[in-house]
Amino acid sequence: MSQSADAVAPEAPVTLASAPGKVLVAGGYLVLDRRYSGLVVGTDACLYAAVKSQPRAQSSDPTLSITVRSPQFESAWWRYAFDRTANTLRQDASADGTENTFVHVVLETTLALANSRNPAALQAAGGLSVALLADNDFYSQRQTLASRGLSPTPDALATLPRMCSTGTTLAAVHKTGLGSSAAMVTSLVAALLAHLRVTTAHPLCAADLRVVHNVAQLAHCLAQGKVGSGFDVSAAVHGSHVYRRFTPALLDRAMSTQRSPEDICAAADAQWDCCVERIDVPPRL
Repeated sequence: MSQSADAVAPEAPVTLASAPGKVLVAGGYLVLDRRYSGLVVGTDACLYAAVKSQPRAQSSDPTLSITVRSPQFESAWWRYAFDRTANTLRQDASADGTENTFVHVVLETTLALANSRNPAALQAAGGLSVALLADNDFYSQRQTLASRGLSPTPDALATLPRMCSTGTTLAAVHKTGLGSSAAMVTSLVAALLAHLRVTTAHPLCAADLRVVHNVAQLAHCLAQGKVGSGFDVSAAVHGSHVYRRFTPALLDRAMSTQRSPEDICAAADAQWDCCVERIDVPPRL
C-alpha cells in the first residue's frame, strides 16, 4: 500500500492511496484456522482512492457531504451525508438508486474514527469528493479486447490503456479474483485517514500502518457481515508475506450492532495477534 499527497491547486489538495491485489499461493481454506499459515503474494495491479475536500456551504453545518465516483463503470456514483454530531452516515442519492455496501461501511467506520481523533480536520473539510479506480487486471477484459478486434493474449492486454472503461455496471462486471473489494476498502481507508490527518500522508509509520490495517479489516468484515480470514486485506496493506490470521473475537465489540466510536477506536489501536512475515518475490514470477 502506498500514499501521496499532491497539491493539484492551492485550494484543492488531493490525497491518493493505492493497495495491491492478492494471490493466495498456499494455505487455501486452512488460513481460516489460526493454527495454520498461508503464503499470499501481492500483485502489481492496484486499486486507487483519491480524496479531495470541497467547500462547505455553511460553516455551521454539522453535515459532511461525500460524493464517490467509480468512472470505469456505468452508473457508478453515490452521494452521502455524514452527521458529525451523531456519527451517522446516510446515502442521499446514487446513479441508479442502488447502494454500495463496501463504500458505505468504509465511509461510516473511517469517518467515525476521524471524527473522534481529529474533528477539526473533518469540520474544515466541508465536503469530500472521492474517485475510485482500478488497474485492468482486476476485471475481465475479453469484451474490451473483442470490441477492438484483439485476441485475449498477454500482448493484446498490454496494448489497452490503463484503467480502461469496463463498459458495464459494477454489479455485472466479471472479476478476476485478485481481491478487488479488499484492495478498494484498504485504499479508501488509507486515503481518508491521511486526508483527514488521522495518519501521516507518506510514509506511514508502524503505528499508522496498524491503524489502516485494523480499520480496513473491520470495515471489510462489517461489509461482508462476518469475520473472514483477513488475508486479502492483509495483502492489500503489506504486500507479499506469510500470513497467520487474527483471533476473530478481537472484533466482537466493533462488529456489534451497538458499536460506538469508542469501540472503533479501540479496534483501530489494538495490537492484533495476526502474524505477518514479509517476503520478496522475484519480478514477473
